[in-house]
Amino acid sequence: MVQENFKEITGKASQMWNGTFDKVLEVFSVASAFNRDISGRGTTLSSAITREGVQYLGDVQAALRQASEEARHLWTRQSEVVQEVPKDVMAASQKAVALYWDGAEQIARLGDAQREALTRYTGNLQNLLEKSSEETRETFTKYSEQVLKLYG
Repeated sequence: MVQENFKEITGKASQMWNGTFDKVLEVFSVASAFNRDISGRGTTLSSAITREGVQYLGDVQAALRQASEEARHLWTRQSEVVQEVPKDVMAASQKAVALYWDGAEQIARLGDAQREALTRYTGNLQNLLEKSSEETRETFTKYSEQVLKLYG
């Protein structure tokens, strides 16, 4: 009788441990899937941020190239004005002032181009981060529900 009760108790204990062990394995499986999902999202986000950074740097580079070309052209025009000084001082002075005005406008355009590029870059990053945050929240909710089903 004692031996039968002992076998019965150990049998029930084994079933309980096996059931618990099975649930633990399922939770580990769910956690592993969650980690893979989050890791994949992190990689995707990192890649997207890198692409946006490259695009931003390309925009800035294009603006700087254009500004460099305009500055070179302005320098050439300024050299021509300097050569005109002995002929007509007043006309050369007026042209010099106009060239300085053009230079200031070019600097303002460069600043505007960089501001626009930075605004696009930060806006795109914000959108990427918001999307990633929402997807992560959905993923966490999905996997939390799976764990709750196992133990609920």
